[in-house]
Amino acid sequence: MVHAEVEAQRFSFEAFTRHPFFTEVNRWIVDRVIGPGRERIVDLGCGPGAVTKLILERLDPAARVIGIDPSESALARARSAIRSRAVEFMQGSAEWLSRLVSSVDAVVFLNAIHLVRDKAQVIAEIRKALHPGGVFAFNTTFFNGAYVEGTTGFWRRWVVHAVQVLRERGLDIQRDAKAAARQFLSPDEYADLCVQAGFERPKVELVRIEMTPESLEDIGHFSLFIEGALPGVPLAAGADALKEGLRRALEDTGFTKVPRNWLECVATAV
Repeated sequence: MVHAEVEAQRFSFEAFTRHPFFTEVNRWIVDRVIGPGRERIVDLGCGPGAVTKLILERLDPAARVIGIDPSESALARARSAIRSRAVEFMQGSAEWLSRLVSSVDAVVFLNAIHLVRDKAQVIAEIRKALHPGGVFAFNTTFFNGAYVEGTTGFWRRWVVHAVQVLRERGLDIQRDAKAAARQFLSPDEYADLCVQAGFERPKVELVRIEMTPESLEDIGHFSLFIEGALPGVPLAAGADALKEGLRRALEDTGFTKVPRNWLECVATAV
């Protein structure tokens, strides 16, 4: 278990969250959800508290935030970084959210819904935790539609080059390995799941950001991205191959920054 926690931290999303555009795509949600009348807010999948801090910036004095995450080590970092009476952190999973909270005004679930295997079940569980009129807001860049027109070749070349690097080093991907990161949904499919769970049909929007080479290298060190691009490859070997593959792909395509879409969704409970 300790080894798993260390491995998860080593190949976590955390380095990627330090880039300015990451704050931008999360603030898009926070600005539309946090405000008057929203007094009980759940930051689901809060991790070490990056989004919790954004929520606190807009929180009414009487409002409260409940940060929930399955990782006790991430929660420990959040508790250390955020010392506010307006926040409570608890360990828990999106799959059984309604056992932890009920009749809340808002649930924000940022940059994590792509990790969920049974998205229909989790969205239904989130609906149970909300009162009628409450809102569920989420975002992700792992979805069908994330690639901006004209950039598909870059992403393909990156993976091809990474595979070449692995072969140069005597390794190969496992073609039959199941890659969770490839199980992408479209914006319409996400909207359909919200309606099925008891929400009004949400308006899903795309926010375009520019990814720097440094941010691309950081996402190439994220376990989900590695497993999706190079299924079955050990994370350390995959991260190294993606780093070198990125250098070659940027050289091939001439990109200095690569645009990418974030899916942003706010759904109101019926």
